Amino acid sequence: MVYTDRVKILHTADWHVGRVLHGIDRTPEIRAVLKEVLEIARQQEVDLILVAGDVFDGKNPSALAEDTVFGFFQATAEAGIPSVVIAGNHDSPNRLDAFSGLLQLARVHVVGNPRVAGQGGLIRLSISGQPVCIAALPFVSERRLVRVTQLLEGDAGTHRETYQQSMRKLIANLSHAFAPDTVNLLMLHATMEGATLANSEYVFHTTADYTLSHDVLPEDADYVALGHIHNAQVVEGMPGRSAQYSGSLVQLDFGEQETRKVVYVLEVRPGRPTEVVAEVPLRTGQQLRRVVIREDELERRGSQLVDYAGLLKLVVEMDVPRPGLKDRIKASLPQVVSVEFRLPKVESDVVSGVDLKAMSALEAYARYYLDKRGTALPDRLREAFKDLYQSDLESGVVP
Repeated sequence: MVYTDRVKILHTADWHVGRVLHGIDRTPEIRAVLKEVLEIARQQEVDLILVAGDVFDGKNPSALAEDTVFGFFQATAEAGIPSVVIAGNHDSPNRLDAFSGLLQLARVHVVGNPRVAGQGGLIRLSISGQPVCIAALPFVSERRLVRVTQLLEGDAGTHRETYQQSMRKLIANLSHAFAPDTVNLLMLHATMEGATLANSEYVFHTTADYTLSHDVLPEDADYVALGHIHNAQVVEGMPGRSAQYSGSLVQLDFGEQETRKVVYVLEVRPGRPTEVVAEVPLRTGQQLRRVVIREDELERRGSQLVDYAGLLKLVVEMDVPRPGLKDRIKASLPQVVSVEFRLPKVESDVVSGVDLKAMSALEAYARYYLDKRGTALPDRLREAFKDLYQSDLESGVVP
């Protein structure tokens, strides 16, 4: 074995395998992109792959989604490349932990539920004789943070610190073993102050209550691999390229239509600035585009979109509803996955009152919003409500 103090890392995150966009399962597309990532890892001869959360798009992924993820790690094992994976807010931590024993056979180290250093939150590897210390902190919500920090303080009843203060303690605990002769890595699924959103993240988990300042990151970390924000970017306030978001693998929603998708390949040495060897563009994923068009321009503009190779969302401005128009548009432009009609604002004449037995909680909230505001429930509020409702279901607040 030839000793080297250099460790070559591929940083990726936010795969969201199993993503469905307006009825279109993106899993085959993401599978193709993962093959591209694997080829990059082989060509660049990386020593370690870091996956910083949101492996899956939901807590109960389909068989195809699981096959896609496990197939990728089977291929990395065959290539002799170890991986470290943490859970994101979309993942099921318990599900990932259940897989962890089997995945370790493929040299994949998984941390699903947040843990302190002495109970699995700290991973130690040796790569070509170079010690590597990985502090792995999955997404942890404010609601769950008390339970995790109880491991540090022993009394959840007296724990009343803010999210930021508690996260600082967890990160300090995990990074306590960092040493000058070790490649020290921190993996984190969280929102850093100043991060530029891609408009496809869950709004609730990117608000100020879930934002961390750069000074919570340990100064002796050689590299911080972040997930959660879908735009690839460096962390404000950190030197050079020492802390970065890799962004999502594909454009997940139409809010990402301008974002560039990449993976980072980095060389990390103990106590030296991180060197970005390559910022490799991902070319396999489809391009998403949102087009606003007037009804009287549909024929002319539609002919210009016939050969568009990606996925389209059309926003049609019109004076009155046209029954059947959506179906006609989709028939002539198969790449259109969403059609939204923009009509002149009118006073709502919807009768107030909802029957909760006849509709879901989300439908009831959307009805209430329409009654009060006279407009449809915005996507950002819809996603925030779904997330809060799901959290309450999991915690037993909602029966």
